[in-house]
Amino acid sequence: MQKIDFFGGLHGNYLELVVNVAINQTGYDISKPQFTSDGACHLKNQDNSYVKMIVAHHYSFFKLPFDKNDVVIRIVPTSDDVLIGITNSFLRAGDQKVDIDNLEKDTINKLEELEKLSRFKKSINFKNTLIEDYGVKTNYPRAGIRNYFYSMLHDYENGLGMFTDFDPSPSNVNHFPFRAFFDIGQFYSELNNVAKFLELNFYPMSDLAKLHSDFIKYNQGYHSELKCKEIWQAILHGNSMDIKLNLIEEAWINHQVAKCFRCYDLPLLMQDQYPTNTLEISQAVYEWKSRDY
Repeated sequence: MQKIDFFGGLHGNYLELVVNVAINQTGYDISKPQFTSDGACHLKNQDNSYVKMIVAHHYSFFKLPFDKNDVVIRIVPTSDDVLIGITNSFLRAGDQKVDIDNLEKDTINKLEELEKLSRFKKSINFKNTLIEDYGVKTNYPRAGIRNYFYSMLHDYENGLGMFTDFDPSPSNVNHFPFRAFFDIGQFYSELNNVAKFLELNFYPMSDLAKLHSDFIKYNQGYHSELKCKEIWQAILHGNSMDIKLNLIEEAWINHQVAKCFRCYDLPLLMQDQYPTNTLEISQAVYEWKSRDY
């Protein structure tokens, strides 16, 4: 059987749709709406005309056994992809999203809503860490929650490791690079590799290009990455830009400061109230580094 093994937030449902339509040639109409309001590719699951020849699921996460005849495609991210993966996993988990703008308010209730989705391991780890550090509260320090997201970006076991903990047992495996989703040329190239792996052919069509444009348009994680990279360039160049970030984006900026400047605890970035202009961050970082002898 054809299977796609992936972890939440890494677009396995979208890849399933594309492989079924453009490689397995199921004839499903992708010109109709395919994405929920949160950008997840879940609408096909409500359509009786949708036929699955390849099936995407969280096989490794749920420890579901593979058959010896299974052919398996794994969606594999790198450390550079974690911002997108984390963002989309919190915003699209089973169509139940987390308020990553104000997660410091009513935190436990928000995380427990996600715990009801048994696959959402991150929310369970998150809640347990907060309670261990701060006790049971209604609201938590924003800086503390930001630091949890920072650990997901910084520490392998808390971040990338949770997206790549694959069952090693399948012998017939193709690795699909997560980054390929965000460039249509690379996407088509990798789909052609998938087709070869399945001993089939890849048939791109204009409807697929339109579908992929919609995928990019509704992809919150990808647009968050573009936003963060623009802000980071402004910080590095000492340019002034007003900013408003969610908690994951704040953590990503702090992670870049740590990677580039070895600055891990700049007071300006450790407080609950995060800076609202890039120049403020830039001046603080360069002034701190000037004294780092």
